[in-house]
Amino acid sequence: SSSKVVQSLDGRYVIVGGTYPPRIRCYDVHDLTLKFERYVNSNILDIVMLGEDYGKMAILQDDRTIAFHAHYGAHESIRIPKFGRGMAYESTTCELLVAASGSHVYRLNLEEGRFSEPWSIEPTSVAASCIAVSQAQPLASVGCEDGIVRFWDNRSPDSLLKPFLKLDVQAATSGYGFADDIHLQHRNPHEITSIAHDPSGLYMGVGTAGGLAVLYDVRSSKPIHIKEHKHGMPIHTLKFHPGSGCVLSSDEKLIKIWKYKATGDLVSATAESSSSAADRFHNSNSAIGSVIANVEGSGKFTNFILGGDEKDPMGNHSGLVLCATEQPKLEAYYIPQVGLAPSWCSFLENVTEELEERDLKRESTGASGDLLVRDGQETVFENYKFVSRDDLEKLGVSDLIGTPLLKAYMHGFFMDINLYNKVRAVANPFEYEEYRKKKVKERLEAKRASRIAPKATSTKSSSSVNPDLAERLQTKAESNTKSGKVAKGILSDNRFGNLFNNPDFQIDEEDENFKLRNPSGVAAAATKRKRNEDMDSDDDGDDGIISEDNRSEGLETEAVGFRRVQDDDDDDDDDDDDDNDSDSEDEDGFRGGKVRGEAYQEIKELGHRKTKSKTQREKPKKSKNTVMYEADDLGDASSAALHASLGGDSASNKVKEKIRRMNMPLERRFQEEEEEEPFVKVTNKGGSKEITYIPKDSRKKFTSNDGSGKSQEGRGSSKRNRRGVKELGFRTPFKNR
Repeated sequence: SSSKVVQSLDGRYVIVGGTYPPRIRCYDVHDLTLKFERYVNSNILDIVMLGEDYGKMAILQDDRTIAFHAHYGAHESIRIPKFGRGMAYESTTCELLVAASGSHVYRLNLEEGRFSEPWSIEPTSVAASCIAVSQAQPLASVGCEDGIVRFWDNRSPDSLLKPFLKLDVQAATSGYGFADDIHLQHRNPHEITSIAHDPSGLYMGVGTAGGLAVLYDVRSSKPIHIKEHKHGMPIHTLKFHPGSGCVLSSDEKLIKIWKYKATGDLVSATAESSSSAADRFHNSNSAIGSVIANVEGSGKFTNFILGGDEKDPMGNHSGLVLCATEQPKLEAYYIPQVGLAPSWCSFLENVTEELEERDLKRESTGASGDLLVRDGQETVFENYKFVSRDDLEKLGVSDLIGTPLLKAYMHGFFMDINLYNKVRAVANPFEYEEYRKKKVKERLEAKRASRIAPKATSTKSSSSVNPDLAERLQTKAESNTKSGKVAKGILSDNRFGNLFNNPDFQIDEEDENFKLRNPSGVAAAATKRKRNEDMDSDDDGDDGIISEDNRSEGLETEAVGFRRVQDDDDDDDDDDDDDNDSDSEDEDGFRGGKVRGEAYQEIKELGHRKTKSKTQREKPKKSKNTVMYEADDLGDASSAALHASLGGDSASNKVKEKIRRMNMPLERRFQEEEEEEPFVKVTNKGGSKEITYIPKDSRKKFTSNDGSGKSQEGRGSSKRNRRGVKELGFRTPFKNR
């Protein structure tokens, strides 16, 4: 709810003070948007604008503090001795006047930055309840609890701290009103609750706690008129509207608009230009006190202003009423008979003219019937379609902006309905077919729903749109936490049904705005996606070598050092593997031949047994095709094919050893070759046979090893020992020298 609303002196910003929690909001009427929001420490009682815009303002709070705000935020906060009830700013002396619950009116000199000596109220048992400053003259009026208005001259020196004039409102209004103790809550029914001055300075309005609005001429102590509010509630706000010559007085229930002078400024201003315009603001009953209109809101009124613009910041000629109520939003009412619409909402004038033309036609023809359709007569924008800029871009007619075919209205345009239908038919020629299929599908689903449905075996959501969101909400709804109750309400509320059924409400998780607003959800989705990719990958370790488990399960994993043989008969039935293999098997092991190891039959039987066990466990069935490989270019193809055994690890170990040696430095490779057993390789010229043997002397040295049977330590066990001089057998080698 909101408690106070004010407008800046330049007419561009509207400041609203609210509660739950206490805060202020600033709205820019040029852009019709919220400019900023600030939180305060306590509930707001009054707001006074000190500058042209929102850069300087004072906020009176109910904890005896006055907070000063600037462009950048809260600037300073000061404390007053008593609880404040109202504020007013005197621009001639640069003083902020504060009416408090005590018998003083505190004066804060903003130029010097200190408190001046306060004004005193006599008797001391009386407290001030409201305060106002005249715009035309330096006159400050303070309403008190005893029903008397006290006046101070702002030009008087500090030695004159007492009021120079008193106006007894209680004596003049005795016997009036409908006040009762229920609404007054043991208050004085004649207590002054609001004061307002006319911009000309000749009139003054006073509101009482008993629901009376009293009009005075400052030249007389007798009231001109006393307006009674039938509810008998306190009058919290009074406003003069010189444009129409009306006074707006408000209690919690309604805003009453009544005349305080015969003619307004707008009547004389428009009489010269147009007689019809003058008749708009001229009421047949121009007597003082005649009621023009009553405004009733959906909530309790707490404050209101007349919305203005740059030319009329105080709203003296405006017909727009902005009301602060006990509702989440401000309530705005436009009254054409009171004034004009501000420039930032001038579209209200067009709507008003359309409504007046319709009423004139109805009165001239005497037609009756529904308010929206008058016997075929066109009402306000009856044959028009409202479209936004995005809609125009989708239809491809954004170049029509600025032409008579589009009428600007608020944040979009009005387009003739016939033109809109033609353009939409051209932009989407298959729209009717899609609509027809959608309706047929809905009818079929409705028929299926009427049948006896089987018992649901799963509690997961079957939403066609946003299934992940529906599943998360359904999971939360199972818990008894606060978030679970909210999720359950969303799933059961029909207003959110399109979120899970209509494709137009599909959430685009790849959109940048979605990622910025849901960083944790995006990170979780990325982690889940990566986990699925890791589970689907074929990286099983061991440098790509076929393991025994993989071979037994029939996994088609390609080993390092071998290539899978592509066979044209892979799609054929494999039930007769023995016959097919005997016909197509090639024993030479070269390209095109199928390589099978020594333990092929045993591995095949093992694979059949494991396949049967997997079938019994209802696991996914693996492929039964035998995988054939041929040797890679890691040496002699014939030797690799002859030693490749799918039943053992010898071929795999040899390939791994070959790869290890190929990745070693050349020096280290030669060193290991020298440490191995020496052998001699003899190859026949022009043939493919070769003989490998170990020389006899090398074998003898390797086995003898100085008669100990142990290999020599050092660089290698097969290395020859160097012969020394002592091995020649001389007793005294250098005896003759």
